[in-house]
Amino acid sequence: MCNFKQWSHSKYGYVIQCEDCKSFQVCFGTTMLTLREEEYIQFTEWVVYKTESLVPLHDKNLKCISLPTVCPQVQVLLTEKELGHLHELVQEADNEMKVKQLLSLFHD
Repeated sequence: MCNFKQWSHSKYGYVIQCEDCKSFQVCFGTTMLTLREEEYIQFTEWVVYKTESLVPLHDKNLKCISLPTVCPQVQVLLTEKELGHLHELVQEADNEMKVKQLLSLFHD
């Protein structure tokens, strides 16, 4: 059974990680992904890439931004606004993980 650590949380979703098996759960909207650590890193890199390379759309409610998942047949489809919320969620998680890593330098 997993022992989860919450890295980020908002009204749109959360990012948690099992302290035992190191797997991540990313819950956003109606989608939940369970990812191994390397898959989580790859997914967040896609979120950052899509956010940074985004060309603003005339219709911000159009679900036309796709993010690949570990399952080639499944993609996460988002609006521009949703991508922004997901980006904030994974960035907050990344910041929290970096803080924990820095603090561990002083406790070891």
